[in-house]
Amino acid sequence: MKHIKKLLAIALTFAASIYAAERVYLAPISAVGINENIGIAAEKLMNAYIDENNRYVLISYSEEDSIKVGDRESINKKAKEKNCTKFIMAEFTRLGENVITSFKLYNVNSEVPVWSDRLKANNPEDIDPIVQRVARNIGTSQKATRDNDIYTVTQQETKTPKKKGINTYGGVKVIGTLPLNPDPMLDAGLGIFLFCDAKDYFFNAEASIVNIGEASDRPTLANIMLSLMYPFGTSSTSPFIGGGLAFGYREGVIKDNINDVKAETSGLSLEAGGGVVFNRASRVMAIAQVNYFVDFFTTPFFEAKKDTKGNSAGIKKNHYMNGFKFSLGLALGV
Repeated sequence: MKHIKKLLAIALTFAASIYAAERVYLAPISAVGINENIGIAAEKLMNAYIDENNRYVLISYSEEDSIKVGDRESINKKAKEKNCTKFIMAEFTRLGENVITSFKLYNVNSEVPVWSDRLKANNPEDIDPIVQRVARNIGTSQKATRDNDIYTVTQQETKTPKKKGINTYGGVKVIGTLPLNPDPMLDAGLGIFLFCDAKDYFFNAEASIVNIGEASDRPTLANIMLSLMYPFGTSSTSPFIGGGLAFGYREGVIKDNINDVKAETSGLSLEAGGGVVFNRASRVMAIAQVNYFVDFFTTPFFEAKKDTKGNSAGIKKNHYMNGFKFSLGLALGV
């Protein structure tokens, strides 16, 4: 029994060593031409954001470490003493109105950084999003400068045409529908929509009409819909899934043996699907979407039949319409 317990303890220790996060030593930040408190604040932010990402265990320097700021050799030695496999060196240098921030991640006993990046800060408020992006990407194949998260944007970046922050849009859509019953037929139409980006969710309100005077043997489809979508991430190009509930109106022509009779029906309709938002949180955005829809009410259709004598007869049949809806929209921030 004792041997089993020992083996179990060894196995657990081995498993813990495999899955344990790497220990990384954070050296004091070199601050040139700026208030040293900014460097101290950046160190605290780095601790918080790296802990949040759970990729590394960050070991911050202490006054007892007695290392020279910016001295890679003494930092490397101290990192080994603290049983760290890597160490981070950072420099903040004022250049005119801006501060150039530089971050490097080294393996111990290596002179070449395994990851490095440089970002520009326009004011002290930029330090927080910069450190957050570095903490999210350090040690990966991605650079912080290429991080498209629209909620960690610096004031410096908003000086460029890539203006961030607008989250409500109004626009138009080109729509195609492919009802699957009674017969698959593709129809085209137009729509208008109001789109709200609330970071974790998208809200959408739209009105659309399809088959406007195109074919009298198929109904015109009109919808007013409210929908909720969930985006995968916060990058400028974000895929999403979602669905919504619509008030649907269907208008068609039922042909009997004598007259054409106008038929109107309405009720609730459900839509679900997904798509992609392009150029998210900028002045102009685009959205591509594919949904599956199903009506909770019936729509009458005319079906021509011939009797045994060869005479044509019109038969009215009701169907719960369902099928696919394709759309491509363009919108401006409001």
